[in-house]
Amino acid sequence: MTRSGAALLTGFLAAAPAFAQAVPDPRPEEKAAAPSAPIAPPQPVGPAVEAEYPPGETGGARVVLELDVDARGQVTAARVVSPPQPRFDESALAAAQRLRFEPARRGEEPLAVRIQFAFNFAPPPAPSAPAEQAVNVSGTVRERGSRRRLSGIEVAVPSAALVAITDTQGRFELRGVPPGQAGLVVTAPGYQRLETPLVVESGKRTDASLLLEPLFANPFEATVEGERDREELSRTTIAISEIQRIPGAQGDALKVIEDLPGVARTSPIGGGLLVIRGSNPGDSLVYLDGEPIPLLYHFGAISSTVNPDLLEGIDFIPGNFSAGYGDLVGGLVEVRSRKLRDEPHGYANLNLLEASAMVESSVPGAPGLSFALAGRRSYIDYILRAAVPEGDVRFTVAPRYYDAQLRVDFRPPGSKHALQFLALTSDDKLGLVLSRPPDQDPNISGNIDTETGFQQLRLKHSFRSGALAVDSIAMFERLLLRFAVAQQDLNVLSRDVFLRSTVRLEASDAVSLSAGIDLANRRAIVSASFQQSLAVREGEFNNQGPRIDEPLTTLRPTLVNRFSPGLWAEARIRPLPGLTITPGVRLDAYVYGVAVRDRTRTATLSPRLAVRWEASPVWAFKAGAGLYSQGARNGDPVRPFGNPEVLPERALQLTAGAEMRPVPGLFFSAEAFYKRLTDIVVRSPETEVIGGQTLPVILDNAGVGRVHGVEVLLRKELTDRLFGWLAYTYSRSQRIDRPGESWRLFDFDQTHNLTAIVSYKLPRGWQIGARFRFITGNPETPVIASRYLAPLDVYLPVYGATNSNRVPPFSQLDVRVDKVWTFDAWTLDAYLDVLNAYNRRPVEATLYSYDFGQSQFLRGLPVLPTLGLKGSF
Repeated sequence: MTRSGAALLTGFLAAAPAFAQAVPDPRPEEKAAAPSAPIAPPQPVGPAVEAEYPPGETGGARVVLELDVDARGQVTAARVVSPPQPRFDESALAAAQRLRFEPARRGEEPLAVRIQFAFNFAPPPAPSAPAEQAVNVSGTVRERGSRRRLSGIEVAVPSAALVAITDTQGRFELRGVPPGQAGLVVTAPGYQRLETPLVVESGKRTDASLLLEPLFANPFEATVEGERDREELSRTTIAISEIQRIPGAQGDALKVIEDLPGVARTSPIGGGLLVIRGSNPGDSLVYLDGEPIPLLYHFGAISSTVNPDLLEGIDFIPGNFSAGYGDLVGGLVEVRSRKLRDEPHGYANLNLLEASAMVESSVPGAPGLSFALAGRRSYIDYILRAAVPEGDVRFTVAPRYYDAQLRVDFRPPGSKHALQFLALTSDDKLGLVLSRPPDQDPNISGNIDTETGFQQLRLKHSFRSGALAVDSIAMFERLLLRFAVAQQDLNVLSRDVFLRSTVRLEASDAVSLSAGIDLANRRAIVSASFQQSLAVREGEFNNQGPRIDEPLTTLRPTLVNRFSPGLWAEARIRPLPGLTITPGVRLDAYVYGVAVRDRTRTATLSPRLAVRWEASPVWAFKAGAGLYSQGARNGDPVRPFGNPEVLPERALQLTAGAEMRPVPGLFFSAEAFYKRLTDIVVRSPETEVIGGQTLPVILDNAGVGRVHGVEVLLRKELTDRLFGWLAYTYSRSQRIDRPGESWRLFDFDQTHNLTAIVSYKLPRGWQIGARFRFITGNPETPVIASRYLAPLDVYLPVYGATNSNRVPPFSQLDVRVDKVWTFDAWTLDAYLDVLNAYNRRPVEATLYSYDFGQSQFLRGLPVLPTLGLKGSF
């Protein structure tokens, strides 16, 4: 006879021979809850459900089921995921149909989830009750390689018909094991069966340390525990465990952003500028735990400035985001940091470009206190100094970059409060001298010196009490931008302060409320010496750099201020089961310009609305509309770069789509979007009289734009072996720069963008993967003639219609192979990541000779292999 109980998601039940037990997922440790209310797992209700012990059987068995539990707590589907045991499987499936649950909830909102549920079958107990005897065998079960403690694991002594289940710390205890030779047997889904001999001495307690070997090295998560709350209309969430080995990303989690629907390709090696749904670079931002990252990649594209091993996942929101975000008209990427581990953990990584390392641990004797320290440095500078002889191009500072992160968490046990401190630093530097002008243009010579970097200090406080949640984060940032090319230079040193605070209240089962403040105060010392033709804007074409016939414009060191506070409020209303209506409104104020004079003060009000209908466990439909604004950025409101009178840009965003989950683990989404852009800041040919002087307007808000398209995503979610996705975007992005002009293509208009990614785990620690991309070539403006300036002995181009040509389409195949060796306390990963495997060098642009009489394509990278080693413990 058996009885069944429940231990679901993160729950746990003490050992009992016939109760249902939690099933461990062979995956990295459970992650911290998202900033919104945590998911409360489903709980069994009603009488205990008993699974009948099959007649004629004599041994024990464990049957693991995967259950789909809908928002009403009903079991809609059940299947066996443990190895076949026909008679026990039939009994467990029959019992599963009688299970009833209180549904899982995010706050007060019921959710449909997929869980694992186990029935343990044990023969009738021995005459003497082991529970009444002393514990004489105990121990700990861990995962081999990571040494992660495993909960919910069944440890048995078959000869004595004794069974125990590990607790949340991986500990187990057995009572009444007969003295003498005994055999411990440990079985769990995702792990190899473990059998080990044991000698039990009478009157003594024997302690065992058991290591379970994963069936596949670094196994994927195998259970969907409930999606992140769908607060955003268009959200794609990718876990770090899913993307660390995506081909072509060189192990950099943030480079996967370019492989998602709606994102344009802007760099030959991935990364680069963030262009989402046809918006300008700079119109979209990347946030880390609610505050922006100013420089996402080293040298624009090589690798990200934040260590990916400290992250939990990436939320990609291409449009119609909630009122909680403002001061941008494109899309956004929210990068979430993970919960730090209690036990020591770390890694060291070495490849052909850089070395990185990370270590984390709890602090002994200080409950709830943990820390992590990570760093990375390139050694391209050492390689180039040794490999490149001094000649026409001489490095004064070879390309060098580094970054580091320090994080300290304090989560007092039993407290409603939690604190997190995070310090970030990043720096890139390059210097070279052109001793002889290049063949393309004899007028180019001199030095090139650049340095970019930032430092951030972040302090985050979280409070949870019943239906109330408060999250606040304050940040200080120091940003350095320094560029010098021959006689042109730009120097920016900014010291900025940011604050974001959000309050959430689950007012009832049908209504939840959110409100917050979001402000940024940027103060920068700016100096420059440049020619206006060097400041190329979107839609402008300058093939040969600054025009030599232009005078230099100079800005002495000047204090520039940009203050942008925002207030927002939002409600989530659930009038009917499965239907969620989310109205919101945001008020943004903008004060920008030179700190003492020429300051612009303006404000915008942005209402937003999103609707989501979960029609069934398979289908969901969504739609949204909203207004968005973005204050003038960078030098646009500062003379002599721009005009202090420019106003915020505005955008109307519309989205409608559907989602489908036809079978467990398979997700399909299709969305149509439209965006109307107004008040775009563009270059102006006009002049104005200020203080008796006639000055160029330089910039105004005469531009308009329109973007429309369709995005499709078919995604195979994580299983034991396989994951991947197919993403396709059709889009058209157009602009009008001045009234009366015709529509033209946006600089990064890419009509078709197809990305296919697949990765598969093989036995013996092998993993292979591939990424294929096909993308329409970027528009470009042709040079149709040139004119000669005899006094300066230079040629100037004559351009055709703006963006009336395109470079050939881009296609590329990237391949990655990993081999993982698992040892008792650590793992070693050797990987080969090959960019452009079939060596088809893509066309990036068109280059012209110094007199514009000849042209040739600028080709991208050839095949580029990256070989590396990563050891983790």
